[in-house]
Amino acid sequence: MAELIVSIQAYCKILLHAVKHPHCAVNGVLLAEDNKSKDRKVLKFVDCVPLFHLTLSLSPMLEAALLQIDAYCKSRGYVIAGYYQANENLRDKELNNVAKTIGRRIQENCANSYIFMVDNERLFPDAVSEMYRIYSPREASWKEEEKLETVTEETLRVASMLLSSQTFREVDVVDFDYHFNDITRDWRNLPINDLLQKCT
Repeated sequence: MAELIVSIQAYCKILLHAVKHPHCAVNGVLLAEDNKSKDRKVLKFVDCVPLFHLTLSLSPMLEAALLQIDAYCKSRGYVIAGYYQANENLRDKELNNVAKTIGRRIQENCANSYIFMVDNERLFPDAVSEMYRIYSPREASWKEEEKLETVTEETLRVASMLLSSQTFREVDVVDFDYHFNDITRDWRNLPINDLLQKCT
């Protein structure tokens, strides 16, 4: 298995998407550097794209979103290599059929792919550990990776600062539910990238 690194940008966008919709299930994809020609021992997730918060498994909308994201990835040298999901219920952190199905779809295009299941009980400013559990494909199923650290102390510090300062309330996280309703809203979330640059 490759060493996984999740950038501040990817980690904080997952966090901001989940806290923006605490009453809903949310999901999205993680973009990694395309390392076909590089060392495959390290998989670095550089960004994430929030998908949905209304209904997670709308197939035509999901297909349209993934086509746009894939075109963006090809222009930047990225690949869709991960999927994240936060379930609606606070205590529900289990991998469900939606996550498994979308995870398999991503695995068809990137063999070295992972599912990040957000633990809603870890979405608070004093969290000292990562907010998700990671699953990798094994045979016909997904298995949880035990004790896998993917972020730095700096990433956890920035995430904590975003939550404790209430900055997340001012940030407009645009997922594809918003984008399909108003195409002028940019799913790349460039203002969040600018905010995170200022925090580091």
